[in-house]
Amino acid sequence: MKRPASLIPTGRALVDLLFVLALGTVAMYGFKDTFHGWTYLLAGVLGLVLGVLLAHLAVELAQPVVVLALFVVVAFFLLGGAVAGPDSAAAALPLPGTLVDLADQSVHGWKELLTTLPPVDGGPLLALPYLLGLLAGAGTLTLARRLRSAYLPLLGALALLAAVILLGVQHADDLAVIGLLSGVLGVAWVVIRARWQSSTVNIGSRSRSRVVLGAALCGAAALIAVFAGPRLPGMGEERVVLRTWVEPPFDVGQYPSPLASFRKHTKDYVGPEHLKLHEKPLLEVDGLPAGTRVRFAGMDSYNGIVWGAANDSGTEPGNLDTFRKVGSVIDNPATETGGKEVEATVKVLEGYRSVWLPEAGALTGIKLGQGLDDQKDAFRYNLATDTGVLPGGIQPGDSYSFRAVLPDGDLGKGLQTWSGSLPGVEAASRFQSLAGQLAGTAETPLERVLAVAAELKSQGKYTDGGSGFEQFRPGHSLSRLTEFTAADRQMAGNDEQFAAMMAILANQAGVPARVAMGAQVPKDGIIKGKDVHAWVELRAADGTWRTLPTEEFMNTETPPQQETPEQKKLVAGKVIPPPAPVRPPSSAGDPVEDSLDRLDQHRDSSFQIPGFVIAFLKYVVLPLVLIAGILGLIIWAKRRRRALRRTRGTPATRLALAWRDLLDHARDHGHAVTARATRREQATAIGVAGFNDLARGADGHIFGIEDPTDEHAKTYWDKADALREEMAKPLSRLARLKVAVNLASFRRMEGSS
Repeated sequence: MKRPASLIPTGRALVDLLFVLALGTVAMYGFKDTFHGWTYLLAGVLGLVLGVLLAHLAVELAQPVVVLALFVVVAFFLLGGAVAGPDSAAAALPLPGTLVDLADQSVHGWKELLTTLPPVDGGPLLALPYLLGLLAGAGTLTLARRLRSAYLPLLGALALLAAVILLGVQHADDLAVIGLLSGVLGVAWVVIRARWQSSTVNIGSRSRSRVVLGAALCGAAALIAVFAGPRLPGMGEERVVLRTWVEPPFDVGQYPSPLASFRKHTKDYVGPEHLKLHEKPLLEVDGLPAGTRVRFAGMDSYNGIVWGAANDSGTEPGNLDTFRKVGSVIDNPATETGGKEVEATVKVLEGYRSVWLPEAGALTGIKLGQGLDDQKDAFRYNLATDTGVLPGGIQPGDSYSFRAVLPDGDLGKGLQTWSGSLPGVEAASRFQSLAGQLAGTAETPLERVLAVAAELKSQGKYTDGGSGFEQFRPGHSLSRLTEFTAADRQMAGNDEQFAAMMAILANQAGVPARVAMGAQVPKDGIIKGKDVHAWVELRAADGTWRTLPTEEFMNTETPPQQETPEQKKLVAGKVIPPPAPVRPPSSAGDPVEDSLDRLDQHRDSSFQIPGFVIAFLKYVVLPLVLIAGILGLIIWAKRRRRALRRTRGTPATRLALAWRDLLDHARDHGHAVTARATRREQATAIGVAGFNDLARGADGHIFGIEDPTDEHAKTYWDKADALREEMAKPLSRLARLKVAVNLASFRRMEGSS
């Protein structure tokens, strides 16, 4: 005799369900270092619970796997918006926009996760653990309930564990714990299921001893793997995960180099009035000690035209030197060398408009505030250069805060430097002989770099290109730097030329060097244009970058003022050359400013929904909508089943299905019905007036001498409809609703095959 179906799992079904939940939860824990906080675990476990419940219902209601797959898809889209940390009530509701976003996350979310620097805040990406939980829960329990094999159901749990390992990041200790727990749970589940398949009801002492011995051996093997595995040969190799093979899809080269616009910060800048930033306040910084270097951008690539920020300069393994999406918490490996922890708040003032986000040290966290909150998913950060980019740009009035570690950036005496040069400076190989000439007899790489810096400072003069002096054009292209170092001309320029040239010569001297642009925080915390400088950073042997201050390689003395013809002594027969012409302000403007002008047009100033309205929609309206959706789905399924029974098959089949539909309706009313009884016995058990007549009518048509016609089937269905209406008359509206959404008729009838 087959056991009756049960919507509440019991016995072996409950054991399978609990093991699936336990194995899935352990696997989901593997996302601990990938996501920030514990919301990912809630999303994943919720997906697991829904998945196993849907799989259990599909088995109990004798539904095919295709129907289960449909249930999983509906659950993902119905609850996915609410699970994935919505920023608004609209995003939590299963509206068209939310459904499109969920569909996009299900297809492309894995790549976005892999290209985001962990730990990830979550948000839309929480749809991934939720989806994985749904699939793993439904798939694993389906294998366990539909197959007799003791081992095959474990494949679902192992697939989930493999997906978490490939998509996430794990430390060795956490991975060992996850592997140990998964191994113990998996072995225990296999042993229990194997015992169920035993033909002997009561296991003897010998069988029980074999089970205990097998479990003990598996536990010992797991412990050996945890403690001895890391010490075995070959374990030092880097673990392969998808994150190391996916290239972050971000093109930082589309943004102008900030060094190319350095001259607008100088005193005598000749250009449009709104671009003269020397005396304008740029940033208000609170929380950083005076003298701290605030970095606008680190530039580690030279293409012969400008120093710029590279996406994968080749200086770091993997994708550590790429611009990657980050969350509010940043796991920065640069902090492992130690340093001073700081928390700072920055307010953007009238003089700063750029895509480059000023910050200090190695970031460990960031929070975008006023004016920037809508760009939190767009922020990109480069761990190698400590440089941040906001594609939408920042402008006056914006604010943000960050946490960082200020490392020891001093060169120090006897510092061992990294050997070689940056991969991206081959274009400047023409200056190799000049580097050797300026280095003189210096021996070590650092001594050669310092000797070059001293020569640049002694030979060079400072000029910002203003009127009254010989005109030196801006820029730091190969032609400009060749002119800058020409033997027949005065070496003159500002931070742009000196820093660019110093970094090139340092690379040619055998020490990797890059250019950084920013400012040192004044005592009052207000950074003005005159505080902005460019400096050079050298790579030490331990992989850190040390600062070579601007004053080490640039002379701040200005070149002699050019004499006008009136000041010169007139000599007979000698032609007096006119003074060098002063270039008029460029009509082209600044490339950074021009790009930001276009970005400003897209700033959104739309109406904001009050918080209490969002809370009401999210915590009151949304649950009611979800409940209504589920109830509506049940009612629709019953109507669809009824319509198919009425129209499919021969007249005799439709008559039989009409009686079956009446029985299902009676079951929804709470009547107990068994499939082993005859129609008349079933009608007597139900005890409702009218059932006996319809039972005799069905038997007469089906077992009669003549086959029933379409008219007979239609008449019988009409009588069944009338009986349904009679059963509903004495009920209240609430009682009718309970009958309409009762799931009893979806269960297998007791005694059915």
